[in-house]
Amino acid sequence: MADLSPRRKLLDAFVFNLQRINGVEPYRTAVGAVATLEPGQLDPEQVVDGLAVYIDKQERASDPALQRTHRLTTVAIVVKRRGDEVAEESLDAVLDDIERAMDGRQPSWPSSFGQPAYQSMEPLRAPAGADWIGALIRYTSNIPKLTR
Repeated sequence: MADLSPRRKLLDAFVFNLQRINGVEPYRTAVGAVATLEPGQLDPEQVVDGLAVYIDKQERASDPALQRTHRLTTVAIVVKRRGDEVAEESLDAVLDDIERAMDGRQPSWPSSFGQPAYQSMEPLRAPAGADWIGALIRYTSNIPKLTR
């Protein structure tokens, strides 16, 4: 079996950390139970809550010391929650939980991978008639071109 690519190792580490969101203090939600690498699995007809993680883009490392050995990699986290009377409050709780799950977790990232840094969050608007609310969160990390 071939070794996992650096991108796949990064995604697996994201899912591992997001699965910690289990509704037990300090987390307010249990959305980590539905963390996937397949955004298509967040069908609003079948998933009440969910997170999907994927590589959004890769580019040259901005730190000159890493340009030969690493790639600046942007990871996106899609959040979908069923819409209801407290949908905005519910989404805010998930966003807070994600930041809490990702903060200060350097030991959980593969060797020579940078601690992901929060970049942005933007709301996702459901099409007319759809009953969900969501967000897209982006983190960046410097990951090695090749892992050994």
